[in-house]
Amino acid sequence: MTLRVLVLSGQRTVQQLKEHTGYDVVFAEENMTIEQVMLADYPLQVDFGDWDEVTARVTATHADRPVDAVVTGVESLVPLAGRLRAELKLDHGITEQAARDCIDKAATHRLLADAGVPVPRNRTVAGTKEGAEAARELGLPVVVKPRDASSAAGLQYCDNVEDVERSVADILAAGRDTVLIEEYVTGPEFGVFASRVGGRTRVMWVVEGEVGPPPTFVKVGGVFPSRLDEARLAELEDLADRVLTAVGLDDWVAALQFTLTADGWRAGEVNPRVPGGQAVEMIRTTTGHEPSLIATEAALGRHPEPRAPKAPFGLYRSVVFESGGRIDYNAEAVGAFEGLESPLPPFVEFDVRPGDAVLPVQHARGGAFGRVVLAGESREQLERDYRRVMEQLAVRLADDAAADAAVDRPHTSCC
Repeated sequence: MTLRVLVLSGQRTVQQLKEHTGYDVVFAEENMTIEQVMLADYPLQVDFGDWDEVTARVTATHADRPVDAVVTGVESLVPLAGRLRAELKLDHGITEQAARDCIDKAATHRLLADAGVPVPRNRTVAGTKEGAEAARELGLPVVVKPRDASSAAGLQYCDNVEDVERSVADILAAGRDTVLIEEYVTGPEFGVFASRVGGRTRVMWVVEGEVGPPPTFVKVGGVFPSRLDEARLAELEDLADRVLTAVGLDDWVAALQFTLTADGWRAGEVNPRVPGGQAVEMIRTTTGHEPSLIATEAALGRHPEPRAPKAPFGLYRSVVFESGGRIDYNAEAVGAFEGLESPLPPFVEFDVRPGDAVLPVQHARGGAFGRVVLAGESREQLERDYRRVMEQLAVRLADDAAADAAVDRPHTSCC
């Protein structure tokens, strides 16, 4: 039986669904290209700035071509997916309230704490003086972040009250009403991709992350499988289920973050979407799960079975720099690496071209400027292949005093 799925933005999801039988795709997008129009079964040009208009357009489409599920990989549109689920009276999918509670980090922490899930101590503040008082109460250093940010966007590490006040003022000046002040916890970080259907949680993937130093906390790398023993892994899977239960997420997927501190686990973000960046490629290769299909099936109320994984181990590294300048690398090497031990080709992607300016990993507009993802038979094999990849890419920086001004983008901590 063919099922009709409404995809709210995100061309990759549409591509994945079209590569598999059993789906018709209604693709709602802004400023659609000819390629996107041709890709979808039913293209639907909308203005995501006007949710009432989107709802009206989708409802009219649904009357002629009934939709079985609404999905999106764009976090800001997940509440809209919940609203449409209710409007179309669908049996499965996320609720708007659960989506908003996941996106609002203060609400997430409150719900988790009420359910007995350990989280970093935190306070919500509406002004600089209140922020300074919260920091003193929690104990410096602290982390200051927007309540609606994910993947450390807008996050600022502060080890003194003056920086706390400045960070709070910056976030409020950007249009937010309140700011989250959070206890700074340390320890290994673990990312979890989970699907919850009918009240049953399945953990699909656990990656052990490598996070850079403050103040930017860039995700500089990760390894799969994690090096957790069976007892710790069981604790983490149980905790993931408790987290998703607490925020009311069901018939949907989530990318979760946890820190293993000296005092035990602390739950961090609950992002109601598939992981971004390098994670999608690594999940596909090392688990046999295609994240976009997992998300679609969850919105249909089903847990699909994975295909056989291509390799048991995965490794990723972000392209980051200790200093700024203009990047140069061998672009011809991408896709044509030689002498690698793993038969699976690496996934290599740069966000910049040779000659573009880059900034240090600690810079407010720095972060990751690319990524390398490998899969193979052992962690040691992948480390050797990674060194060969980097040798053939021959990445280097030319000093340039004007490089700082040449980079016009917000900081991204995601690899």
